[in-house]
Amino acid sequence: MTQLVTNAVRYSAGEEHRQIRFRGYQSGSEAVLDIQDEGIGIPQGDLPRVFDPYFTGENGRLYQESTGMGLYLVQQICSRMGHGVEIESEEGRGTTVRIKFKLTNV
Repeated sequence: MTQLVTNAVRYSAGEEHRQIRFRGYQSGSEAVLDIQDEGIGIPQGDLPRVFDPYFTGENGRLYQESTGMGLYLVQQICSRMGHGVEIESEEGRGTTVRIKFKLTNV
């Protein structure tokens, strides 16, 4: 969670009236948490690789702190815990990261 919130803040910083939203809901046999920002977004060409280790993409190269490991570790942790993680983004409009938690007693 810390990595996702840090990314949302980092890539929204400096923009006036930008918001970060958290939304939880149930979808079938999953509990879903969306973390949505109104930041710079991710170029479409970078989206397929954002969970790859050491991949920083266009935006990551603009920020000195980027190592390309944050989203990789998020994906690895979610996978090991049996959860899914997805990302949607549009340049200039923001990014949504979705964590899907398996519900055991539905």
